[in-house]
Amino acid sequence: MVGIHTPTFQDIERHLETHGGVLSSSRTGFQQLLEGFVTANEDPATSTNFNNGLDDYVDCITNILTAIPPESDEATVLVLLKVLKIISRKQTNRQRIGEHGIYAVLKHLRRPANPKVAAEGANVILNVCYEKANVDLVLRCNGVPPLIKFLSHADADVQANAAGAVQSICFQEKGRQGVRDAEAVPALIALLRSPQAKVKARAVGALHNLSSDSGSIRIIRRNEGIPKLVDLLRSDSWAVCGSAAGALQNVSREVASRMLIRELDAVCPLADLLSAPDLQAQVCAAGALLNILGPEIDRAPEGAAQRQGLARLMSCVVSLSVVHEAMYDSVPALDTAVRPG
Repeated sequence: MVGIHTPTFQDIERHLETHGGVLSSSRTGFQQLLEGFVTANEDPATSTNFNNGLDDYVDCITNILTAIPPESDEATVLVLLKVLKIISRKQTNRQRIGEHGIYAVLKHLRRPANPKVAAEGANVILNVCYEKANVDLVLRCNGVPPLIKFLSHADADVQANAAGAVQSICFQEKGRQGVRDAEAVPALIALLRSPQAKVKARAVGALHNLSSDSGSIRIIRRNEGIPKLVDLLRSDSWAVCGSAAGALQNVSREVASRMLIRELDAVCPLADLLSAPDLQAQVCAAGALLNILGPEIDRAPEGAAQRQGLARLMSCVVSLSVVHEAMYDSVPALDTAVRPG
């Protein structure tokens, strides 16, 4: 029995060499080739492209995106962005995309043909901004404003992918400054109330990264972000709890934010997270508690010693939690775990 051939990126390259690409007379065949590649590689866990160790000629996709007007062929633009998302999972491909490639993607984000194009384009930016140099290129190409606009889009996938791209950009210092200057904070805070788990997780992740920028802390507080972050300390998702705790750890460096966090009774849910089955949540909660409680302890007669004692106590709690988890094969499901109401 003859096996069915799964399209590879090398097949795409060969087709372009032979026929000249999507704008040629073999347009239908090329579209089918692209769609076959996407179908075979959409899932990173089973993607042969992701695991084959080969570099892909990124320019052959970005050149076509540059040539196609945004409104001319929605289906082709969408599948090209999906292909670019897939191959940009590889570090070598991300490093080779360059300013030309970034600009090609942003061209279709400034006037997206439909929500699917907007969502896939944001996914590409999310991936490529794992590289610091690409964050600089996105900023240089003025790529942050369309992403911020997408945060208020009616489509949840567009919101989630845009928030993920912003989160990726905010991993770098210049990215945080650019996102803050683009006035992204209010839109990200609004998404903390989203009924969609993915949207909420990425929005709080973006705020966690953004909150390490000192200029953003006051903006988060003035836009009523702190009460929403405190509410998320009791989320059903440990990852969301951890990101919320991390954001609170960062904003608690400001006196006004620290006082507000204490007024909102955040100490108890933060203390609960010290024994969470998630290391990031534990560490961020411990840091937040040190920032919130530490200054009060420092004013006591034996403040330095008490602060050191508090730090050691929290370190022991976190360590004991890690040892406890190592004794069991798996963590109980969230719906069976006992958590304060």
